[in-house]
Amino acid sequence: MDFTSRHCRRRVESAVTCPSAALGLNCCQFACCVPTIPAIDFPISLHPDWMGNLVQSCPKITLGEMVIPGTHDSGSYSIDALNLFSAVGRTQNVSVVEQLHRGARFLDLRIAGSGNNVSIFHGCLKGGLFERVLDDITLFCQDFPGEFVIVNVVAEYQRPFTSAQKKKALDIMKQSFGDKLYTEDDLNKLLTTPLKDLVMEGKQICVVLQRFYDNFEIDGVTYSDSYVAKEYGFFSADKWLENKW
Repeated sequence: MDFTSRHCRRRVESAVTCPSAALGLNCCQFACCVPTIPAIDFPISLHPDWMGNLVQSCPKITLGEMVIPGTHDSGSYSIDALNLFSAVGRTQNVSVVEQLHRGARFLDLRIAGSGNNVSIFHGCLKGGLFERVLDDITLFCQDFPGEFVIVNVVAEYQRPFTSAQKKKALDIMKQSFGDKLYTEDDLNKLLTTPLKDLVMEGKQICVVLQRFYDNFEIDGVTYSDSYVAKEYGFFSADKWLENKW
């Protein structure tokens, strides 16, 4: 039997995920820790510059005219596969870099505080450090300057996330993305400006924030959506996204 074939890999994946699904109890995500196997045969570099290639054939195309592929709980690949509940918690089994290489341009990053750090979370499951994921996004944009990535950063439900930790998350995003950030609080302009013009100015990343502003105050400064938009160039997902999760 060819264990590298798509048919064999899908059979193995089915065999190991069935016990996990069988142990699920309603929506409680009670499952055994059985890692899944990616069933993707195409190479990682198949679609790393599809936006840049599209601009070559349609120079005036805008983000508003594109269908932007994205991934759900994009950072959950960093959750240890041996953790209890990881079979349902790891909704991605390839890294953010691989997701970007395979064409995703919308990333859904769920985060919360973890001691002095900010980490990826999916429910009660903790993944890797948030800043490492940000570094991967930045490196991808450096390698492919014709691409544009929308990063939706979400404060995970019912996870401890202090004001200081939220500010740290904002600071490391600003530091990581730097001049690559699209910082104009104008959604219509973002959607109607030709992509070619955006990337020629070095603007490759737009950050939107969800569930970030409740009880968020430091040294008398309220980190409202307008303040964060002005000081950081990040925008409220409640205003910028529709039909979100």
